[in-house]
Amino acid sequence: MAGKTGGLINRLLLGKEKSEGYARASLPSNRWELFWDILKGRFWKLVIINLLVLLFFIPLFLLLFMRANFVAGMGAAMPFSQGLGLGYQAPVSLVGYAEQVVFNVNLVSYLLLPIALSIAAVGVAGGAYVIRNMVWTEGIFVANDFWRGIKQNFKQIFVVALLYSVLFYLTMMAISLADLNLATGTERAWMFVVSKIFSIVFIILISAMTMHMITMSVTYQLTLRALIRNSFLFTLGLLPQTAFFLLVGFIPFVLVMFGGFLMPIGIIIILLIGFSLILLIWTDFCQWAYDKFINDKVPGAQKNRGIYEKIKESNSEALKQYRMQVAMTRTSLNSRPIKPITDDELKIAELPSAFNRDDIVKLNESKQVIYDDYAQYVEEHKNDPEFMPTEEEKAAEQEAKEREKRIEKAKKELMKRNKNN
Repeated sequence: MAGKTGGLINRLLLGKEKSEGYARASLPSNRWELFWDILKGRFWKLVIINLLVLLFFIPLFLLLFMRANFVAGMGAAMPFSQGLGLGYQAPVSLVGYAEQVVFNVNLVSYLLLPIALSIAAVGVAGGAYVIRNMVWTEGIFVANDFWRGIKQNFKQIFVVALLYSVLFYLTMMAISLADLNLATGTERAWMFVVSKIFSIVFIILISAMTMHMITMSVTYQLTLRALIRNSFLFTLGLLPQTAFFLLVGFIPFVLVMFGGFLMPIGIIIILLIGFSLILLIWTDFCQWAYDKFINDKVPGAQKNRGIYEKIKESNSEALKQYRMQVAMTRTSLNSRPIKPITDDELKIAELPSAFNRDDIVKLNESKQVIYDDYAQYVEEHKNDPEFMPTEEEKAAEQEAKEREKRIEKAKKELMKRNKNN
């Protein structure tokens, strides 16, 4: 019993084996299919990754909780929350008191943000690396790869988190100051309105750029300057896609902000898979963007990792290109027809963790179907021009046959001489 329990824990933490369940014929053909394939096939690994990342976000959650309590506590001590006429002197004016509370709390509490985000960067470095490997459909060992991701990417993501925390602090103070001045009815209020709008747009832009920088950090080796420049270009160049995928990824957190009966639903999703879901959606989207705009320009970079283009019989151009490649690289291994991957239904049956004789029979039957289909393809295309031997190959084959005949004739002559002696 103890052995089975240990094996279960080991499989949950480390995975079964490399490239689990990803035979080429079963790979998804686009990023949408890849997302659903990972979400359905590796759900529990996503849960484990989420718990590991969540562990390093605890200081940030505590900081936000303390800030909320400070706002509530200082608000309770302000004159507008007291019972007037019960020993408290009524103030002359309550205008701007609430904004002053928020400003004072933000001024102090957000000073701890760099520390909280630096700790969170540890979890992001490990989680983003593991999710990237998932999107590339590489085999993963969750605990090992999480630690490897921390070692490889923490420095870059730490710098990104530190930069973001400073910009976030300055922006939030600018917003709080604008709210305070607008509440007190200062002159030139339009300047503070413009300042607040600019600050909100700026923090949204910086947040999107930070997400891009995180994904680029675990995909490429780039300097901080290159990260900032590329993330800025991707954020503006892909603004609709960036906004859409960020909104979809942060839906659980939006549910918490709405409160009411939606809050428990959002909290459950966050605790179960919230951070993994954000990283999966965002990484999948970014890999599509990198294939489209970057990987062709990066020496050695691989495109469409985790997906493959299925060749359909109706796609004559793809088949023509395939056959041209075969004709250009003729060897003894490809002198006969080799069927391209065209049929989605031809897949090898997967054995479950606990299989029986019927499962083995289904596996053998699925293999036999593939063998028969391949044999049929060979028979149908054996006379295609690209598979017909050239004149040089015919001559070489004829010469080989004549050589074999001479060797056999020499052997027979030698055997006769031995008998006569």
